[in-house]
Amino acid sequence: MEILIKDIASENLSAIPEGCRGCIYWECPEDFERARVMEQNEKLQFCVEKKREWFLKTLREFGGCGKIVYYNDKSVGYAQYASFTRLPQARNYESKRLGKPEEGVVFLSCLYIPNKSMRGRGVGTQLLEHVIDELRKRGFRAVETFARRGSSNNPSGPIELYLKEGFYVKEELGSEYVLVRLDL
Repeated sequence: MEILIKDIASENLSAIPEGCRGCIYWECPEDFERARVMEQNEKLQFCVEKKREWFLKTLREFGGCGKIVYYNDKSVGYAQYASFTRLPQARNYESKRLGKPEEGVVFLSCLYIPNKSMRGRGVGTQLLEHVIDELRKRGFRAVETFARRGSSNNPSGPIELYLKEGFYVKEELGSEYVLVRLDL
């Protein structure tokens, strides 16, 4: 299976997979809450615009912050990452060790393959490896994310994906989620 992985840029924001294009959970927690009471069309338009604004600002201030996976010229996967300061929702989790973001540590807020038929075929692994390679080249010290036990139906992906790539459990967050880290 041949896939293509591209950096997110202003020109390809509309190629972010549909379910992810309007998700502003990590980037804009206040706007995410405001959008809950909006009509569906208004909500989608509002959230897509907020996501676009976030990407454009983050690309200027942080640099590369996401990747899109293409298979047969169709986007099938997505990753998003930035410094903790650009993803304020991360601070709202009950993680004791995440309380004070460290310099040089990137938070991977999303690594998602929305189409279930594409999961388990190495797409997520290749996407994660691309993200890790980029972060190493840019000189970051580590990458962290919240992973889920026992389910791949999670925007950050299953814990098995991360452990296989050398991440370790930094903190247990109940029975379902863990904070994992890879020192680069």
